[in-house]
Amino acid sequence: MKTVYFNAVCPFEIGDYIRDMGGRIHKITDIAYVHRVRTGKVEFRFELDNSGRLIMLEPSTGSKTR
Repeated sequence: MKTVYFNAVCPFEIGDYIRDMGGRIHKITDIAYVHRVRTGKVEFRFELDNSGRLIMLEPSTGSKTR
């Protein structure tokens, strides 16, 4: 087994509200990450509105609101 370390900063926090492309507002209720050992790439996945589904968001696809 290989031990790896990584440092990543998520552009959102749990409890943030985002506006989707359709103008609807959603609350981020959970955040997960996927770390790819071979490439070193880290991807964040977000649960919105306690839906149970994880989706990918980019800072440009959803605008952060308060």
